[in-house]
Amino acid sequence: MPSFAGELTAQLLPWLILAAIIPILGLLCRSSVMPKLKGLLGEAGINFLIRRQLDPSIYHLIADVMLPAGDGTTQIDHVIVSRYGIFVLETKNFKGWIFGDEKAAQWTQQLFKKKFRFMNPLRQNYKHTKTLSTLTGIPDDYFKSMVVFVGDCHFKTPMPSKVMHVSGFVPYIRSFDKPIIKDEQVQEIVGAVQEWAGTVTDKQRTGHVAHVRQIKHQ
Repeated sequence: MPSFAGELTAQLLPWLILAAIIPILGLLCRSSVMPKLKGLLGEAGINFLIRRQLDPSIYHLIADVMLPAGDGTTQIDHVIVSRYGIFVLETKNFKGWIFGDEKAAQWTQQLFKKKFRFMNPLRQNYKHTKTLSTLTGIPDDYFKSMVVFVGDCHFKTPMPSKVMHVSGFVPYIRSFDKPIIKDEQVQEIVGAVQEWAGTVTDKQRTGHVAHVRQIKHQ
């Protein structure tokens, strides 16, 4: 027969484990691990929607693309190559209020009483599209820049053009229905982007991640 103490321990064990995990989760939330995890989850959600809602025989996704850019590198969350253009997506997983002007160097996130400044994502994505155009030789007007906000955030200023919530990015992509790239060239472009991404070394990738973290903590 199991003892009363043994039965009590078995009943309390899940609660004791939970009590031990909660402080650890709290530490993670305050560390740099949680923002990175949020970013990865936001990008994964966008990738899922792209594969689920856009015909993969027409829209070819290249996710998490790191490319050489000048003396360093630049990282692109999602590139979608299609006959209707090349869609370049910058994903932001934010909560709270967002204040942003198309021409401002920085935008602001307000979460309760705290405010955090971050680089204008339109400017970030401009660098992405220019890098792709320079490397591949494809004209600038073939690229469609998009900034997609994932998460429970609300714009307190007018939302700039080409900036949207996650519910709007697939309809926006589908709104381009005039072919501007030949079908036989689509795979060539996919191959060119992947080839350039393959030129980035592990050392460069590590340096890029460290540089981004440094910027976020300034």
